[in-house]
Amino acid sequence: MRMSFILARIAARTGVAVWRHRFGILGAFVVVGALGLYQLTYAIPSVANGDCADMTMAAVTSADDQAAHAAYACLGPGMRNATEEQFVAGMQRRDIKRGHANRVGDQRTPDGGHIVFYTVEQQGQAVGYIVYLNQQGKVVKVE
Repeated sequence: MRMSFILARIAARTGVAVWRHRFGILGAFVVVGALGLYQLTYAIPSVANGDCADMTMAAVTSADDQAAHAAYACLGPGMRNATEEQFVAGMQRRDIKRGHANRVGDQRTPDGGHIVFYTVEQQGQAVGYIVYLNQQGKVVKVE
């Protein structure tokens, strides 16, 4: 048999198989496209997407209400010196420009907590932050 005949046969059989499963393939494309669109547009940051240090830095670098509410949920008891509404209003009053936080590294502490290091770039300036988490993963201090 010639190679061109074999390749033509493979192409024909592949085409028939794809045609038979066209609705399944089309459905898979629609589902993947819908999930991708959701991820790009409607998905909001939450504690489930990362740890509380990431959520806190998301609230610091944006003026988003949902990020501020999620960050308040991440605060340890010693950091909650206002109600949730007062905390969110305070974050809105800061009128910060949108920035970009990079997680530089983290270190586990002997008591089971975490120390997480960040650099935040806003308006051409870079600033360093250190977020301290307790054993439960709640924020106890930000420097």
